[in-house]
Amino acid sequence: MIFYAPDCTMQYSEYTLSELESKHCIKVLRKVNGDKIELVNGIGGQFECKIIDDHYKKCKVKIMKRTHHEPAKRALHIAMAIPKSSERLEWFLEKATELGLTRLSLINCTNSERKTINRKRLEKIIVSALKQSKRFYLTEIEEPIPFMKFIENEPDGYIGHCYETNKTHARSISKATPILIGPEGDFTIKEVEEAKSYGYIEIELSENRLRTETAALCAVFYLTNV
Repeated sequence: MIFYAPDCTMQYSEYTLSELESKHCIKVLRKVNGDKIELVNGIGGQFECKIIDDHYKKCKVKIMKRTHHEPAKRALHIAMAIPKSSERLEWFLEKATELGLTRLSLINCTNSERKTINRKRLEKIIVSALKQSKRFYLTEIEEPIPFMKFIENEPDGYIGHCYETNKTHARSISKATPILIGPEGDFTIKEVEEAKSYGYIEIELSENRLRTETAALCAVFYLTNV
């Protein structure tokens, strides 16, 4: 079983789990002294440990082995409008983290119906997905910013939209640069043209009309195959 230890470093020989992780380890999973568990810190650290104090609020472990994993050679970066349902954003973030998403930028567009997020809730979801998928780096979540500010800061990438234009299919993506995914009402024509002026290439993700979170997950899939 994997537990999250964000402040555990390679220099530690012992570590005390947070109250939340301690409760899960001792009360839920019924681990006891001598049992072996694994920790990850979300920044590349992996620790094989043995429980030496099975307290349900402050479980203490002895670190037996340390491994540092290098980050992925390519970033999987999605920039998407916030879905109008928070549950849909949470669903996307969980699945995308499991698939290897490294960076999520949230953008406020002309047709955006929702422009704020519950950051603490999203951070809990990515920690859970990190442990589930046995990844070693947390997905980075950025605070929402205006569409124009994002493309000015991050020129050159791909933009998916539903307009009938001369688009390249997403299977032709050749570089791991941001993929822009719009809101339920799509990007405006003006936003598409502005993105193109900053070097963005129009892409088709599917022949079907997709929800924002489905399109974003589809984009993650294509990025994993670059």
